[in-house]
Amino acid sequence: MNWYNLPTYYDVSFSHEMREELLFLQNIFNSHCKSDRPSLIEPACGTGRLIIPLARSGFDCSGFDLNEHALSYLKDKLTRNKLKANIFHGDMTNFKIKRNKYDAAYCTVDTFRHLLSEKQAVQHLLNISKSLRKNGIYILGLHLIPEQGVADKITRWTAKRGRLTVKTTMEMLKLDKMNRTETLKVILNTKTEYINEKYDSIYKLRTYTLRQFHKLLSSTNVFEIVNCYDHFYDLSKPIKLNARSDYGVFVLRKKN
Repeated sequence: MNWYNLPTYYDVSFSHEMREELLFLQNIFNSHCKSDRPSLIEPACGTGRLIIPLARSGFDCSGFDLNEHALSYLKDKLTRNKLKANIFHGDMTNFKIKRNKYDAAYCTVDTFRHLLSEKQAVQHLLNISKSLRKNGIYILGLHLIPEQGVADKITRWTAKRGRLTVKTTMEMLKLDKMNRTETLKVILNTKTEYINEKYDSIYKLRTYTLRQFHKLLSSTNVFEIVNCYDHFYDLSKPIKLNARSDYGVFVLRKKN
């Protein structure tokens, strides 16, 4: 079962401990965008774990995704919370906007790595750039393959919402450095008062070393790096990534 087709469980799992991430995004947008109500777009927005709180905070939010299950869940959640956002079906490589350009875009938790070829990654960055206003900001978070040291192979976390508990295990099954793919297995253990179920999902992501990511940015020549941060999302502590780095949150600015 593809875990992206289980929007409730996916949303609970990835909404776990996101307070620092959300505060980080809000502060970046408020400091870099000139508008009183910054307009934001999220590619591959999924269930809207970030769109919902950002819209509630007063941002003008848009988002798109290929998964109809996730989009339906998000639209229902917006309605229940009496919030508005422009949600539409779209692909990360060829999406089209039907409005003025945005102040900022964001794409965190490795979603960018679902683009499995260099061509797709290039096209995505070019499309995002075209959708942003002059000096627009793109916040991009992704895991990196350390050129020195070893990355963790298994990650586990538990999230709860009401009577629902979702235990998530993410395991790297295979790392193919030659073809730049990482095969991951995700196990969701879901539990309520009456139900205890388990779902497995296997999928691939494209890999990047720090040098490969820098090379990608240089090849498109549409963004420059403003700052980098780690998974603690501490705005007061920008970091300098190196050969041992395994995660980076890049604040990119559109070149003129």
